[in-house]
Amino acid sequence: MNEIKVRRYKDGDEVGIHKVIEKDVLAENIKDYPIEAMNHLIESHDEKLIKKRANMFHAYVLTDNDKIVGVGMIGPYWWNKTESSFFTIFIDPEYKGQGLGRKIMEALEEDEYYKRADRIEIPASITAVDFYKHFGYGFKKLGNIVDHEGIYRMEKFPKISMNNVDLNQYNMRPYIDNEYHDYKEFIYQTKKDAYKKYVEECWGPWNEEDQRKHFERFINTVSNDAWIIQLNGKDIGFYNGLTLEDGNYEIGNICIIPEYQGKGIGTQVLKDIMELHKDQDLYIQYFKQNPVGSLYERLGFEPNGETEFHYQMLKPKGKNIEEEKNKSTKIKK
Repeated sequence: MNEIKVRRYKDGDEVGIHKVIEKDVLAENIKDYPIEAMNHLIESHDEKLIKKRANMFHAYVLTDNDKIVGVGMIGPYWWNKTESSFFTIFIDPEYKGQGLGRKIMEALEEDEYYKRADRIEIPASITAVDFYKHFGYGFKKLGNIVDHEGIYRMEKFPKISMNNVDLNQYNMRPYIDNEYHDYKEFIYQTKKDAYKKYVEECWGPWNEEDQRKHFERFINTVSNDAWIIQLNGKDIGFYNGLTLEDGNYEIGNICIIPEYQGKGIGTQVLKDIMELHKDQDLYIQYFKQNPVGSLYERLGFEPNGETEFHYQMLKPKGKNIEEEKNKSTKIKK
């Protein structure tokens, strides 16, 4: 392999850049996102869009002789003079593992848009989250909640600190069941650990076969709003919710694996979900034996009925949380 060089974009590079994007997405991002979404990304990042972005921002390419093998762009964040953002960072998968990702990041962090900025934001795929953490980028206030396109908002404040990573900050990735990820069994075991005691108290001894059938119906129903909770690259729990027909929101299960319980992670997930859906009425229910009801009350939920085995609660939109707003919500070490 020849020496990989970095240079600024020039007209005509959009052809090679598009090829790199297509190859990278179909080799790497396809592991974490549905094929339909990846095909849409490739189609939307056509040569016309690439050229437009390259002329709007500062675009850099990595080259092996005349072959483009990587790309990255930086520009103002919504034309803000003190904030900037990275865009369109892709590496040819044939060249992965050779330090090219670091090479393009170093070029971007030498650019004038980076040096003038108080804050840098990156719209990151879940595939790239850990990569950006190595460069000191952490999640925004609500960056742990992925947006509707499966993109995480990460940021760094280069003039304040070279490292914005909070090792106690969880993130959530969309549930996906494909040849690369088998989250279904992880969710089943996590849910079993959380609820087996209550299920047996309500319905008698745990029947593995029946519970597996029930779980299959459950996961097929919630798969579009189910999330894997991660901490520093480790799967530690899952969450699911549901937007109701009237536009309000039902908070489903928040389950954390035993060794990470008691650290405030589940509570922080709940608070972040509540913030994300603060403009909707929020519904939640829990087993009557579960002492979690007092927490829900402190967070603004009020009784809203019951079934034979569950209490139901409602938090009307706009209701103030009774906890002190400035109370620390950091995860305990």
